[in-house]
Amino acid sequence: MTVQRVQIDRFGGPEVMVLTPSETPVMAAGEVLVEVEAIGVNFADTMVRRGEYRRDQALPHVPGMEAAGTVIDSTVASHPIGARVALFLEHGGGYSQVVAVDSSSAFVIHGDHAATTVAGTFLQGVTAWYAVHRYGRVTSGDVVLVTGAAGGVGGLSVQLAREAGAMVIGTASSESKRAYLTALGCHVVLDPGAPDLSSQLAQAAPGGADVVLDGVGGDLFMTVLRSLARNGRFVVVGSATQSPAMLDVRHLLPRGQSISGFVVRNVMDADPREPSTALHEVLRRVTSGALSAPIEVLGLTEVADAHRRLEARQVIGKLVLDPRR
Repeated sequence: MTVQRVQIDRFGGPEVMVLTPSETPVMAAGEVLVEVEAIGVNFADTMVRRGEYRRDQALPHVPGMEAAGTVIDSTVASHPIGARVALFLEHGGGYSQVVAVDSSSAFVIHGDHAATTVAGTFLQGVTAWYAVHRYGRVTSGDVVLVTGAAGGVGGLSVQLAREAGAMVIGTASSESKRAYLTALGCHVVLDPGAPDLSSQLAQAAPGGADVVLDGVGGDLFMTVLRSLARNGRFVVVGSATQSPAMLDVRHLLPRGQSISGFVVRNVMDADPREPSTALHEVLRRVTSGALSAPIEVLGLTEVADAHRRLEARQVIGKLVLDPRR
């Protein structure tokens, strides 16, 4: 059986991704074979394509760290044929119609959740859940500042923080994104490029933000760090700018502040219940309507356009590829 997959033979722009026919992958011991129904497009995928994610990345390579589908062959009792699964493909391979994956990275989905919903909320949803609840420890009455708030992680973080009873400040770089955040429920929405951002933050939260969830980094890092309240928690959830952020740790000492960062893989390794627990909490809320998760579905042949839009910051929510069209 021949399947289609997106492959890169060299690093570069979106044009280096080529739809390529290949043989159906063969399962190794402990793996399951999955027919992919939806593929999440992440900023990390664009970094892989450019050769910036892993310096030892071997070519040719099939990108894609996140997908959802149905098990079509298995010798693993916990993952029977017909089981619906969310896939965490740490080393890529997701931009394909069929994948073979270790069962430990295939998380069985319970409930009637569409594949596009699963792929569209998996990594971003669990990242937002960990940022708000595991690392940010957001509680009722907190002031929470979310940068890059119109993105997938940011938008879900805004809503989860509101659900926890926080007053939420969001930043977004365009008028359309700021309007989206207002509709999403942000109490205050700011332009991160405003020359007086520091004073706007001070006006919005005179006592400072109890929690900062930063997915932008770069030059914005120190500005939002200065807005952190005494004993505040600063959580690094990403670095959309891909620019270094300089930190003078002496600023933390007199105010009892803490800074933490994480990746989903490390949480998985430390806690065998994850990310299944967080994923099902997020899916339950999305399906019930308690969380809004905008998802735009494109065909696998539109992968280059998806990457261009993501790199140009033209996306609100999440782009998902359907390999069946």
